[in-house]
Amino acid sequence: MTQTLTGFAALALMGFIAAFGLLMLFMALVQPIWSVVDCAIDPQRGSGGKVAWILALILLWGVANWFYGAFAASNRALRLLTRLAWALAIGLIIAFVVLLRQSDDFRRGIERQWRDLGGEAMTVQRAPGPDPAWAAAAGRGRPS
Repeated sequence: MTQTLTGFAALALMGFIAAFGLLMLFMALVQPIWSVVDCAIDPQRGSGGKVAWILALILLWGVANWFYGAFAASNRALRLLTRLAWALAIGLIIAFVVLLRQSDDFRRGIERQWRDLGGEAMTVQRAPGPDPAWAAAAGRGRPS
């Protein structure tokens, strides 16, 4: 039974990675270029507005295009796809967090895959302090 759940964890993780990768490909490459082109050819937008939006879209590549695409784009398909991408990104994040928090097998499967890929668990160690025997001899405390 554990083997099946671990397999599910691996499959779910790979599904999340693939879906998130495709979503980020759209949001980082396709959608920004589409937003700039949409703004440049929009007949209802004035020259000043076009220049301001295009500068914002180019200078703030990772942020401005998400808002332009979702709210200011004249192309209906761009608006719908950007909103859908936003919804999918939020849904993927929520689903991943829910699975991570509620399923010990999912969490163990992710940790096992991380170790198999060469990653190490992050450990925090206490900084070495004075030897308790030395502190007792110096009159600062007693050894434990």
